Amino acid sequence: MDLRKSAFCRKGSYMAAISRRAARECAVKTLYSYDFHLEMPAEDFFAATCEECELPYNDFARELFLGAVSHKASIDEKISAYAKGWSLDRIAHISLAILRLCTYELLFTEVPTPVAINEAVELAKLYDGDDAPAFINGILNAIASRERETKA
Repeated sequence: MDLRKSAFCRKGSYMAAISRRAARECAVKTLYSYDFHLEMPAEDFFAATCEECELPYNDFARELFLGAVSHKASIDEKISAYAKGWSLDRIAHISLAILRLCTYELLFTEVPTPVAINEAVELAKLYDGDDAPAFINGILNAIASRERETKA
C-alpha cells in the first residue's frame, strides 16, 4: 500500500513526543484516509499510514483512531440523528472524520466536553471550509447536550 500520495502525507514529522492536539490531528488524518481503505485491518492501517506518511503519533492518537473505527456504526448513527437535513454522504469526508473523532471522545472517553468540541472546531478551521467549524460545532453541541453530561 502506497499512501505517500495522500493529501496528508508530509515528510519529517513522525514518532515525536507530541501534544494531545497533534495526536487528534493524526487521528483525524488517519480516519479520513481509512474511509478510502476499509479493506485493511484498522490496526495495520494506522501503523502503515503513520509510517509511510511520517505522521506524528502516540498511543493517544492510536487509541482515538481505533476507538472511532470500532464504534463507527453507533457514532454514525448519532451524527445522522443530529445533523438535521444532512445525510452522511453529503457531509465532506474531512468534516465527517472530525465529527467521528469528537463524537467518539464525547461518548466513549472522559475528555471534558468543551475540550473535545473546541479541538474539533480547531481541526475544522485547519482542514475544512469556512462554514465547517460552525456546522461541526452545532452537531457536536447537540450530541453533547443530549447524549452526555457536560464535564468542565
